[in-house]
Amino acid sequence: MLVYNKHLQRKRLPIGKYLNNILLTGLDMLFPPPALCRVCGRKLMIRTRVELCQWCLEQLPLVGENSCRQCGRPLAVKHESIEEPTLCFDCRSIRHFFVKNRAVGIYSGTLKEQIHEVKYRYNRQLGIGLGQVMAVVAKGRGWIPDEAHLLAVPLHPERLRQRGYNQAELLVQGMESCFQLPVLKHGVVVRRQVTQASSSLNPLERRANLRGAFYVPRPGLVVGKVLCVVDDIYTTGATLDELARTLLQAGAKAVYGLTLSIAVDDYDLMGEL
Repeated sequence: MLVYNKHLQRKRLPIGKYLNNILLTGLDMLFPPPALCRVCGRKLMIRTRVELCQWCLEQLPLVGENSCRQCGRPLAVKHESIEEPTLCFDCRSIRHFFVKNRAVGIYSGTLKEQIHEVKYRYNRQLGIGLGQVMAVVAKGRGWIPDEAHLLAVPLHPERLRQRGYNQAELLVQGMESCFQLPVLKHGVVVRRQVTQASSSLNPLERRANLRGAFYVPRPGLVVGKVLCVVDDIYTTGATLDELARTLLQAGAKAVYGLTLSIAVDDYDLMGEL
């Protein structure tokens, strides 16, 4: 005698609803719904790699060509020698472990508000969209070496649990969606210390605060590789430097930095050399 188990019965949709779903799926394939700007929600008239509307893109305070050759901080006074571009105030007094850093925009105005929206108001989609902006700008200006692997700056597990995601990984996700870039996934580098909030620390205190904050559990994953470290903001470079130092000790060939934004000091804008 066969026993019928109702739990094994496949759930079936009414034929009308089933056909309607097929029809809607087909229409979406033939006529995709318009993409929306990840910032303001406006419909995008033209589908591009970056899912931000023209108006929102124009509000971003982008870094110009006249910038520090080491960290990418914008400078007001152009250096007289083309062969030897100038360094900002910080980079003239600090030996960095990274080859160079480049930033898409200045940490102010609209871009600062958008970064806060991603980090503190849980807008993940905006983080992905800003990562797309990073990819297009960085590729267009030749900032990413051909052999480089992208690596998001890791959060400490406790901070990750509090926020629910790593904003740097959202940026990398957006970059991946634009171009087929090799990425080193979560866990390649681990942040083992919950460091003190750095906003109230001076540059030397920031570096001391981050000393030994990172480690590489499996050095074989970075040995011989050129790495491009991705983060949302560059201030003094302490985080990027400590991460670069750790990666080089683990066997990385070279470390570059790519940040969505960079903080600007008054003395650099004043052009004091």
